[in-house]
Amino acid sequence: MEKSQAYNAIFFRQRAGAPLQVAFAAPSREIDLWARVPTKRTGNVRNFQRAEIPKHIDEVRQFFQNSQNASPTAVVVGFDPLRSKNKVAMLDSKGAPINDSQIEAGKPLIGTLKVTWPESPAATNPADLTRQILSRTIEIKELIYTELKDLAAVDTKTLNELTEKFSQQIASSGNIESILTPHQPIEQLAEEDTPSEPELPPAIQAKLAGLTPSEQQIVAGRLTLLGHLKEELLKERSPAFLETIYKDIQDELKPGILIDGQHRIMGTKELGDIPFLVTALPTADWPELAFQFIVTNRTARRVPESLLISIVGNSLSKAQREQIEQRLRQANIRVGLIEAVMRIHEDEQSPFYGLIAFGLKNETGFLDAAATRGKVIQLWYERQSPVLELFDHLCQGKRRSDRTEYWKSEEVWFEMFIAFWSATRVRYKDTGVFSAELKDKNKKVPASKLMTATVLKIFQETVLDYLNNFLQTKSTTEGTPLNISLPNADKFSELVKNTLTPLTPEFFTEWGLSGFDGSKGARDDLSDAMRKVLAHEKTIAQLKNKKSPHRLFKQQDS
Repeated sequence: MEKSQAYNAIFFRQRAGAPLQVAFAAPSREIDLWARVPTKRTGNVRNFQRAEIPKHIDEVRQFFQNSQNASPTAVVVGFDPLRSKNKVAMLDSKGAPINDSQIEAGKPLIGTLKVTWPESPAATNPADLTRQILSRTIEIKELIYTELKDLAAVDTKTLNELTEKFSQQIASSGNIESILTPHQPIEQLAEEDTPSEPELPPAIQAKLAGLTPSEQQIVAGRLTLLGHLKEELLKERSPAFLETIYKDIQDELKPGILIDGQHRIMGTKELGDIPFLVTALPTADWPELAFQFIVTNRTARRVPESLLISIVGNSLSKAQREQIEQRLRQANIRVGLIEAVMRIHEDEQSPFYGLIAFGLKNETGFLDAAATRGKVIQLWYERQSPVLELFDHLCQGKRRSDRTEYWKSEEVWFEMFIAFWSATRVRYKDTGVFSAELKDKNKKVPASKLMTATVLKIFQETVLDYLNNFLQTKSTTEGTPLNISLPNADKFSELVKNTLTPLTPEFFTEWGLSGFDGSKGARDDLSDAMRKVLAHEKTIAQLKNKKSPHRLFKQQDS
């Protein structure tokens, strides 16, 4: 069954190259019927993943219980090109279809916007819920497969095989309700409270082996949902569990997606017909919708920066990112640096392969994307000091900006980044220092003192500063220029390994200091202790001397 609603509308294009906009008024109850709220529950990274804030929803609800209160700002809605196909009609005042090209900049057109959405009968018991879910399975499967082919380039045969394997895994699990993302009502699902899934069996891992960590996560998340949509599995579910899946299936098929205003809609949809101004983008493609969400949510109530990185890096293909790159740059969003984060996370040469965390469901990474970008990767990608001084001779161009562009475009930054951190990983192989092991899997606390963005930052800056000072002194005293001392990545890697020789694994134990994020003093003490060992001024045993320990190792009073 389908339902339609027509809205008197104004069609408008702000500038010649801008996307078509349409303005109309609609009750929040209706908007909720045809526009879904982006969530992280169904493994769909293409949803703009954003947690609901129950407190904010309650505040909105209370605000609108006073009939004198109003919200003068518009709700912003996009129409998913895949789900809205043949579901959104633009008509002029005479009922004739409107083409996107008809709307000239600055010349509004009065007409009608007609929205059609799937409507399912009310389901009141497990049998009805199961029947309604199964009736939508083919449609959901086609949508998910289309998206996955676009994002991860997985063929239909492989997707079918994987879906069946996920069903088998779910059927053989002892606690089948614990491994599907949407098993809690969204009001109870906080960012840090998402249920975990078991390790994927070898048969599934083998099928995903050719994909990047992000692509693996997308495919696994989406196909886990599909894997549950089997009659024999649904019959074993609790009513609450079925109700949640039923709601998610309905949301999956809605043509609209809320870009801004989700809390106003969620807070008022049960209060009767409360109309809101709506600004919609009826013909925008997926990159444009992502662009609008990113720009909108960098102001006021921001979503976490790591999620914005994820949206640019995971929700768009590389070609789609290139399509809106210049506009994102103009909006002060560093697309190049985001690409650098994704490269570090997804390139198998990288020591940080699969270790970056974006705030998504069931990701294996634990290094926060925004923190790692700013504290670890930015130094290399943007050629900041001492990287600038160490490797300037490897760049071409007369001006500094030209050499920096060469550094980025020729990926010299990546080559040197890999050389440094690969040498570090080799230096501490099998010691637990450079390790993905977690001390607390729920909170993603690493077992190694090294493996946090802040400590990684201090580590690399201290080692690079030491190397820069050493090589600059060598150039002055021996007349050996940097291009001879540091001709390539292999020589750099060798220098790093030799430099780290005195910094044994024991250095990363028995720290008395913590709180490096919040205390400059603590960061300085860690750097000072490292520098003393690298320069052979102190041994680690001397730094840990119980009578007069270095501040890094001085046990704090409890």
